[in-house]
This record gives sequence, structure tokens and C-alpha cells, in this order.
Amino acid sequence: MNYLSHIYLSGDNEDIILGNFLGDYVKGHLNKLHDSSYNKDIILGIALHRQIDSFTDQHPIVKQSISRIRHRYHKFSGIVIDMFYDHILPKTSINSLLSN
Repeated sequence: MNYLSHIYLSGDNEDIILGNFLGDYVKGHLNKLHDSSYNKDIILGIALHRQIDSFTDQHPIVKQSISRIRHRYHKFSGIVIDMFYDHILPKTSINSLLSN
């Protein structure tokens, strides 16, 4: 659910951005995708999406954030945190640009 974060971390390559955006919807092993209609950069974006998800899911701060709201949002806590992080990303990025 953290679309903005995934796009932000994709860089400037449009195919990597697309693959990173599609990462939640494309299932299966990456090796099988090489036989699909996806080009190598889209597959790279899908792989990047999975790496970002794996990193954030294991990060202590993310785990702590989820645990703080689990009593209220239960199984949806991770989604709520993803959306919250997407909400603060542009505000933080804009503020950091303005302060430089």
C-alpha cells in the first residue's frame, strides 16, 4: 500500500518505476518472469519492490510502529503504517528541500 515510497525509491527509469508499482500484483518467482512479456527493467522493478518490502517488514522501527497500533487495527496495522509513511514522505521531502 506504500505506492509513493516504492515509486520514490525507483529512481528515474520509467520501466523500473512501473515494475516497482506492479510488485504487489505480480506473483511467482522472478526466474519465471523472464519468459513473460515484461522487459528486464520491469522485472528489476518487481525485484526492487520485493526487496523494499522485505527490508521494511523486518526493520525494527516499522515493527515498533505496527505494534503501537495493532490493538486498534489488528491485521491491517501494516497497511495503515504503509499509508502513514506514504503520507509523511512528501511532507518530509518538501521540508528537507526547503531547508537547504
